[in-house]
Amino acid sequence: MGIFKDENGRSYGDWSHRGQGRTRENANDIVTDGDEKKWYDQTFWIIFFLVVLWPVGLVLMWRSACTWHVAVKVVVTIVLIGVVILSYQMSQAVLAAQGTLS
Repeated sequence: MGIFKDENGRSYGDWSHRGQGRTRENANDIVTDGDEKKWYDQTFWIIFFLVVLWPVGLVLMWRSACTWHVAVKVVVTIVLIGVVILSYQMSQAVLAAQGTLS
């Protein structure tokens, strides 16, 4: 009898863990958990995209999969819009000070 053969000569893989009660049917249950969130629905990635690539972050935040309270979503959206407006006004002020604004 070889390492990966049973007493009848049939080959089996190490995945089966003979003698431990594991079967092919529940082998996938060991690897995955059905209630895990997708990576783009996790809070870390939503905040990451809000900071690095804010339009994508806003879309991910407002999706129904995000469980944040609506008030939090509104405040974050207003703050981001304020930052975008402020940065645009600052860039226009720098261009006007340099005399390149027509």
